[in-house]
Amino acid sequence: MPPQLAAVDRPDAGIAMVMGALFLFALQDIIVKFLSDDYSVLQIVFIRGLVALVPLAIMVRIAYRGRRVILRRTGWLLLRGGLGFASYLGYYMAVAALPLAQVVTITFTAPIFATALSALLLREPVGWRRWCAVFVGFIATAIVIGPTGLSIELGALLALTAAITYALMTLTTRYIGQTALPSVMALVSMLVFVLGSGVGSVYVTVFWSEVATRDPSLLFLLRPWRMPAPGDLALMLLMGLNATFGFYYLTKAYWVAPISVVAPFEYSYIIWAVAFGYFIWGEVPAVTTWVGVVVLITTSLYILRREVRLAAADDDTLVAARINLPADTDQRMEPEIQAVLAEHLSPQPVKGE
Repeated sequence: MPPQLAAVDRPDAGIAMVMGALFLFALQDIIVKFLSDDYSVLQIVFIRGLVALVPLAIMVRIAYRGRRVILRRTGWLLLRGGLGFASYLGYYMAVAALPLAQVVTITFTAPIFATALSALLLREPVGWRRWCAVFVGFIATAIVIGPTGLSIELGALLALTAAITYALMTLTTRYIGQTALPSVMALVSMLVFVLGSGVGSVYVTVFWSEVATRDPSLLFLLRPWRMPAPGDLALMLLMGLNATFGFYYLTKAYWVAPISVVAPFEYSYIIWAVAFGYFIWGEVPAVTTWVGVVVLITTSLYILRREVRLAAADDDTLVAARINLPADTDQRMEPEIQAVLAEHLSPQPVKGE
């Protein structure tokens, strides 16, 4: 079994870590948007992934303390990496075409999609209150996108796709979270990022190189690779280090503090997106974006509150069952009991790269 990391109750550290991580991600978005006029998104993702592989591999070796790393559920790990690759590719392509605040707001529907998909795919119980919150969240998404039939911008659809694939990645993380450390999941995902962007670049060069388009998102995808200028290459290398430390601190935040404390501060990301978009590109969010932000934050926090309350109730039931076991309980059942308790009471790894 992989080594287990013990969680401690340090809410102040958890809040500081999650806000710092999201600040790093916001800086990364600025770099992507800045480079989107001259380089291919696949080239940027490829270089970013290569840089991030080294520190992630070091983190895995440290976590395993020099022992051999054995991957379990490799297929699920690769699926999680593929979903993450699709999510970030769609997100970056949307950033090239839309104001940063609008893209971030749309992709923050991921918790709402995760709730709906957990009921449909994992058969997790979702009560009527949370279904109502999901429905309201979808309405808020429509407000932000500005649905006008077939004239919906490709960038908005890409951001929505990024949210859905990110939600699926979150569910996959939940499913395999007891068999792989966060650093291992991040490393495998980054390998998929590198392979996916490399293969995708070859495919685009062979089959799509002659496609003519003026859409900023498609141009960002179809643009051929070029030798980066020294300053641009430095920014791409910085993205790799940025991603490594951002994901590490985001994951660590959920290990040192309760989810109910840390998760609401993820919405500080919207603040960074609005601030950077305004001061760097003069982007002023539309009224519909502000309305959507308020509704999405409210519904997502309500869903989080319900999840935490239900999880606490389940934990109390499990602990009570463990304490009230008869004295003559068959000792052969002890490992199974401990496994169930560990699954429900141990800290869960969180969304990854």
